[in-house]
Amino acid sequence: MLVKTLQVLVHAEHDTLWNMLLDRLQNPERYLPGVKEARVLEKTDNVMVREMRQHGELVKERITIRPFESEIRHELLEHPQFTGTIVTKVVRTARQSPVAPQHLEYHLELQRKSFLTEGLLRGEEEIVADIEAEMHGLKSRAEEMEPRS
Repeated sequence: MLVKTLQVLVHAEHDTLWNMLLDRLQNPERYLPGVKEARVLEKTDNVMVREMRQHGELVKERITIRPFESEIRHELLEHPQFTGTIVTKVVRTARQSPVAPQHLEYHLELQRKSFLTEGLLRGEEEIVADIEAEMHGLKSRAEEMEPRS
Protein backbone atom coordinates (compact mmCIF):
# COMPACT_ATOMS: atom_id res chain seq x y z
CA MET A 1 0.00 0.00 0.00
CA LEU A 2 1.23 3.46 -0.87
CA VAL A 3 0.63 5.87 2.01
CA LYS A 4 2.33 9.19 1.51
CA THR A 5 1.83 12.86 2.31
CA LEU A 6 3.27 15.48 -0.04
CA GLN A 7 3.38 19.14 0.90
CA VAL A 8 4.59 22.37 -0.67
CA LEU A 9 4.60 25.92 0.73
CA VAL A 10 2.69 28.37 -1.48
CA HIS A 11 3.13 32.12 -1.13
CA ALA A 12 -0.43 33.01 -2.05
CA GLU A 13 -3.66 33.80 -0.25
CA HIS A 14 -5.86 30.95 0.89
CA ASP A 15 -8.75 31.90 -1.42
CA THR A 16 -6.48 32.08 -4.47
CA LEU A 17 -5.24 28.55 -3.93
CA TRP A 18 -8.64 27.16 -2.93
CA ASN A 19 -10.33 28.64 -6.01
CA MET A 20 -7.68 27.03 -8.23
CA LEU A 21 -8.39 23.66 -6.62
CA LEU A 22 -12.10 24.13 -7.34
CA ASP A 23 -11.35 25.09 -10.96
CA ARG A 24 -9.20 21.95 -11.23
CA LEU A 25 -12.31 19.85 -10.53
CA GLN A 26 -14.17 21.25 -13.55
CA ASN A 27 -11.09 21.63 -15.78
CA PRO A 28 -8.58 18.94 -14.82
CA GLU A 29 -6.78 19.14 -18.17
CA ARG A 30 -5.47 22.58 -17.12
CA TYR A 31 -3.77 21.14 -14.02
CA LEU A 32 -3.28 17.37 -14.21
CA PRO A 33 -0.54 15.86 -16.38
CA GLY A 34 -1.78 13.53 -19.10
CA VAL A 35 -5.50 14.40 -18.94
CA LYS A 36 -7.01 14.50 -22.43
CA GLU A 37 -10.74 14.49 -21.68
CA ALA A 38 -12.93 14.77 -18.60
CA ARG A 39 -16.61 14.98 -17.81
CA VAL A 40 -18.76 15.28 -14.73
CA LEU A 41 -21.25 12.40 -14.54
CA GLU A 42 -23.12 13.46 -11.37
CA LYS A 43 -23.08 16.58 -9.22
CA THR A 44 -24.72 17.68 -6.00
CA ASP A 45 -23.73 20.54 -3.69
CA ASN A 46 -20.45 19.08 -2.42
CA VAL A 47 -20.12 15.75 -4.21
CA MET A 48 -19.40 14.94 -7.84
CA VAL A 49 -18.55 11.87 -9.85
CA ARG A 50 -16.02 12.60 -12.58
CA GLU A 51 -14.63 10.45 -15.36
CA MET A 52 -11.45 11.33 -17.22
CA ARG A 53 -8.91 9.79 -19.52
CA GLN A 54 -5.41 10.26 -18.08
CA HIS A 55 -2.34 8.86 -19.84
CA GLY A 56 -4.78 6.89 -22.02
CA GLU A 57 -6.39 5.16 -19.02
CA LEU A 58 -9.95 5.62 -17.77
CA VAL A 59 -10.20 7.03 -14.25
CA LYS A 60 -13.53 7.48 -12.47
CA GLU A 61 -13.69 9.11 -9.06
CA ARG A 62 -16.11 10.39 -6.45
CA ILE A 63 -15.03 13.81 -5.27
CA THR A 64 -16.19 15.25 -1.97
CA ILE A 65 -15.61 18.97 -1.36
CA ARG A 66 -15.33 20.09 2.25
CA PRO A 67 -14.98 23.90 2.02
CA PHE A 68 -14.92 24.58 5.77
CA GLU A 69 -11.95 22.21 6.13
CA SER A 70 -10.39 23.41 2.83
CA GLU A 71 -10.29 19.77 1.76
CA ILE A 72 -11.12 17.83 -1.40
CA ARG A 73 -11.32 14.05 -1.22
CA HIS A 74 -10.93 11.92 -4.37
CA GLU A 75 -12.10 8.32 -4.00
CA LEU A 76 -11.05 6.13 -6.92
CA LEU A 77 -14.10 4.25 -8.23
CA GLU A 78 -12.45 2.95 -11.40
CA HIS A 79 -8.72 2.96 -12.04
CA PRO A 80 -6.65 0.43 -14.01
CA GLN A 81 -4.18 -0.09 -11.17
CA PHE A 82 -5.23 1.36 -7.84
CA THR A 83 -8.04 1.67 -5.33
CA GLY A 84 -8.01 4.21 -2.54
CA THR A 85 -8.14 7.93 -1.91
CA ILE A 86 -6.23 11.13 -2.50
CA VAL A 87 -7.04 14.04 -0.19
CA THR A 88 -5.99 17.56 -1.18
CA LYS A 89 -5.94 20.29 1.48
CA VAL A 90 -5.02 23.91 1.85
CA VAL A 91 -3.50 24.30 5.31
CA ARG A 92 -3.09 27.79 6.71
CA THR A 93 0.26 28.61 8.29
CA ALA A 94 -1.28 31.50 10.27
CA ARG A 95 -4.91 32.24 11.11
CA GLN A 96 -4.42 35.93 11.81
CA SER A 97 -2.54 36.98 8.69
CA PRO A 98 -4.29 36.92 5.30
CA VAL A 99 -0.91 37.25 3.53
CA ALA A 100 0.74 34.30 5.28
CA PRO A 101 1.75 31.44 2.96
CA GLN A 102 -0.34 28.26 2.73
CA HIS A 103 0.64 24.61 2.67
CA LEU A 104 -0.77 22.67 -0.28
CA GLU A 105 -0.98 19.10 0.96
CA TYR A 106 -1.81 15.83 -0.78
CA HIS A 107 -2.37 12.70 1.29
CA LEU A 108 -2.35 9.46 -0.73
CA GLU A 109 -3.68 6.10 0.44
CA LEU A 110 -3.54 3.85 -2.61
CA GLN A 111 -3.65 0.07 -2.83
CA ARG A 112 -2.36 -1.68 -5.94
CA LYS A 113 -5.05 -3.93 -7.45
CA SER A 114 -2.60 -6.53 -8.74
CA PHE A 115 1.14 -6.95 -8.72
CA LEU A 116 0.88 -9.01 -11.91
CA THR A 117 0.50 -5.83 -13.98
CA GLU A 118 3.58 -4.18 -12.48
CA GLY A 119 5.72 -2.78 -15.25
CA LEU A 120 2.84 -2.81 -17.73
CA LEU A 121 0.98 0.18 -16.35
CA ARG A 122 2.01 3.31 -14.53
CA GLY A 123 3.35 2.56 -11.06
CA GLU A 124 3.58 4.35 -7.74
CA GLU A 125 6.62 6.40 -8.79
CA GLU A 126 4.81 7.77 -11.83
CA ILE A 127 1.66 8.56 -9.80
CA VAL A 128 3.73 10.44 -7.20
CA ALA A 129 5.67 12.25 -9.96
CA ASP A 130 2.38 13.38 -11.57
CA ILE A 131 1.07 14.65 -8.23
CA GLU A 132 4.32 16.48 -7.49
CA ALA A 133 4.18 18.09 -10.96
CA GLU A 134 0.57 19.12 -10.31
CA MET A 135 1.47 20.57 -6.89
CA HIS A 136 4.34 22.63 -8.26
CA GLY A 137 2.20 23.82 -11.17
CA LEU A 138 -0.53 24.96 -8.77
CA LYS A 139 2.09 26.66 -6.59
CA SER A 140 3.54 28.57 -9.55
CA ARG A 141 0.15 29.63 -10.89
CA ALA A 142 -1.13 30.75 -7.49
CA GLU A 143 2.02 32.73 -6.75
CA GLU A 144 1.89 34.39 -10.19
CA MET A 145 -1.70 35.52 -9.47
CA GLU A 146 -0.73 37.32 -6.26
CA PRO A 147 0.04 41.03 -6.45
CA ARG A 148 3.69 41.90 -5.84
CA SER A 149 4.43 44.01 -2.80
